[in-house]
Amino acid sequence: MPAIEITSHILGIIVFASLCLWLGVAYRLFAMVHSKCTIREGLHLPKPSGIPVSIIVPVHNEERVIDRCAESIRSQSHANIQIIFVLDRCTDRSLEILQEHAKEDDRICLIENDNCPDDWTGKCNVARIGAQKATGDWLLFTDADTQFDPELVCCSIASAIKRDASLLSLLSSLTITKTFERVVQPIAGTFLVRQFPVDRVNREHRSRPFANGQFLLFSRTAYESIGGHTAVKDDLLEDIAFARVIHKEGGRVQMLFADGMLRCSMYSTFEAFKTGWKRIYIESSTRNISRLRRSAILAFVVSILLPAAGVAGIVVGHQVSPWLFWTSIASLIAYSIVIGWLYRINNAPLIFAIFAPIGGLVVAKLFLDSASMLHNRTPVKWGGREYILEPK
Repeated sequence: MPAIEITSHILGIIVFASLCLWLGVAYRLFAMVHSKCTIREGLHLPKPSGIPVSIIVPVHNEERVIDRCAESIRSQSHANIQIIFVLDRCTDRSLEILQEHAKEDDRICLIENDNCPDDWTGKCNVARIGAQKATGDWLLFTDADTQFDPELVCCSIASAIKRDASLLSLLSSLTITKTFERVVQPIAGTFLVRQFPVDRVNREHRSRPFANGQFLLFSRTAYESIGGHTAVKDDLLEDIAFARVIHKEGGRVQMLFADGMLRCSMYSTFEAFKTGWKRIYIESSTRNISRLRRSAILAFVVSILLPAAGVAGIVVGHQVSPWLFWTSIASLIAYSIVIGWLYRINNAPLIFAIFAPIGGLVVAKLFLDSASMLHNRTPVKWGGREYILEPK
């Protein structure tokens, strides 16, 4: 059999499998979008008037974003809120900025912290300190790089009550203003959601608990019943750890899309982006080196090999096989639709979907680097501290 026919058969198998894959992903996306639950549901629910809510915000050198965060929290329509900022070893202007807000708003409480127990992560420690000062029936832990819609707290309490949630979390709308965010962030986020499909989080049965640390709303009863942040004190992804603990103890975890009501600007530089996502991937993969390497291979295959096989199938099929030719075209069309859809879901300009292979390569490298960090016991830097993580 001539070499070109052998090549044709191999490419035929690959592009047909690729077509099936992209059609399957498109179906999952359609199902997820069709059943998509957003926090805007709370706009149509009875208002939880008078329910006290404590909002706790850990702060570590956040002068870039803390002013708009504080302003958006102060602007909440929900009247009965307590606002607690816990400043953890800040060396920038974060305290100065927050002091100006505190002068104007007596709901604000500022706490300065300058130490952390060795067996605690920094963020969990300061969140615990803030929770000790909280007086609300609901405790909302959020990040300093978030920005709230004025109705967000009101909607969230209403939704949590309706859903009987012990923990309600939101998938925030991430800012897409920098080139690396436009190119890589949609792919990075997709690989995280692949591990924790959103439509499985809210299921009554066989749910997969997941939460996003940018917005964790607990009923005080549920939070105290698991021991608060003590239950997750050494986790670098305390959000997923909380979801698992709440679920294990019989509580209900609910995840909604923010749909623009919670915006987050996660990283100011590409280096910070890479460092942050490596930490996320390490912990979401439960510190499993093999799982990280498999994810790297998958990212490379779907981002580079499958599209390349489609292009090669068109070239070879044009010469020897109409079936290969048209199957390759169908595969590339399906790929383009799925990738474009993913970029639009992540609020990235559609034109940047052209660079999805580059984004996939970056994500593959992040997974490999994460595996290497675990294998070599390389410290993970986060919140001004370093942590050596042990593989599991």
